[in-house]
Amino acid sequence: MDKYCLECHWHVSTTDGYTEREVSKRAIEHFVETGHTVDSLRLPPPPVLQN
Repeated sequence: MDKYCLECHWHVSTTDGYTEREVSKRAIEHFVETGHTVDSLRLPPPPVLQN
């Protein structure tokens, strides 16, 4: 999951080592602190393993 600001260059992602919950929390914090609009992009899910 990737969250990014539509008004500045702020972003955070699960590829940075954060959990999805942490990414969402940081996006909310960015919005509260700045009032900027945050959007998200769902990264491709991991492949499904077949037995």
